[in-house]
Amino acid sequence: MNEPGVSLVVLSWNGMEHLDLCLSSLSNQTYRDFEIILVDNGSTDGSKAWVEAHYPMVRVERTEHNLGVPGGINYGLARASGRYVAILNNDLEAEPQWLAESVRALEEWPAAGFTASRVRLFYQRDRLDTAGDLYFSAGFPAKRGWLHRDGPEFDEARWVFSACAVAALYRRELLAAVGFMDEDFEAGQEDLDLSFRAQLQGYKCRYVPAAIIYHKLGATVGKGLSSPQHQRRFHRNIWLVRLKNLPTSLWIRYLPQMIIAELAVLYRACRSGRLKVLLQARREVLQNLGRTLAKRREIQARRTVTIRDLHAVIESGWLANRAREKQLEAETQRASS
Repeated sequence: MNEPGVSLVVLSWNGMEHLDLCLSSLSNQTYRDFEIILVDNGSTDGSKAWVEAHYPMVRVERTEHNLGVPGGINYGLARASGRYVAILNNDLEAEPQWLAESVRALEEWPAAGFTASRVRLFYQRDRLDTAGDLYFSAGFPAKRGWLHRDGPEFDEARWVFSACAVAALYRRELLAAVGFMDEDFEAGQEDLDLSFRAQLQGYKCRYVPAAIIYHKLGATVGKGLSSPQHQRRFHRNIWLVRLKNLPTSLWIRYLPQMIIAELAVLYRACRSGRLKVLLQARREVLQNLGRTLAKRREIQARRTVTIRDLHAVIESGWLANRAREKQLEAETQRASS
């Protein structure tokens, strides 16, 4: 049996309500040389039987229990055989050209190791979820274009720091060199960590504006996006990304900005009643510091890019960007209420 050109790895946990739209949009891609692997991550809603009955062309790989987000993704990646491998959420709809455009970008740009999609909000299709993800010298990531009205300013292909794994395409050799997702992350920022490790080994990320996805933001998490557990994981994992991946010379260079950002975050958490959660996140980082630093030594030993080149793809001005995000979040909430 010939290996497919692309393996599409879709992670799902009790997400049967989303699967028909997701799998039908993936099945109808204009690029035809692909396989679909659905990782049923310990679901209890009958997803496996439903998919096997309605989408027999989809290979369902079921885990005995929920492995977490990175664990579930890794389970699928280990079973993928395509020359290119996509990681996808189950709560999305892909336009028919999404895969063709993503593959074309990797074929036309040898320097690109992976691609970032143009991800729009499913229920507000004039607004963006992300047009490629960014990383700031303050030590925080951001979604480029988050909640902006989509328009010509996002029509140009460009290099970005990271790909949101709502829908991202990777060269197989990147995953072989860099490794899979870090399962210690549990849920959140595992795609940023993978992107950072890729950047350190010279694999660049290409934003592909014609590769369009519609994302039901938060559909698989719901109100959990604002839950204490989500906030704890987010802030813990942000520190794990920094400690593992940021070279020492950039730690020194960025330290003043990181301190200011940390104080701003803690101040806001204090005012909103979330300080205990954020302090718990930092305590978990310290409790596992030895394990994290061991990973850091291995990652930094593999770094092939220069500090200058890495600094060039890291953004400045996180505080201003965050202020703009908060404004857009408030505007979007008012518009939807």
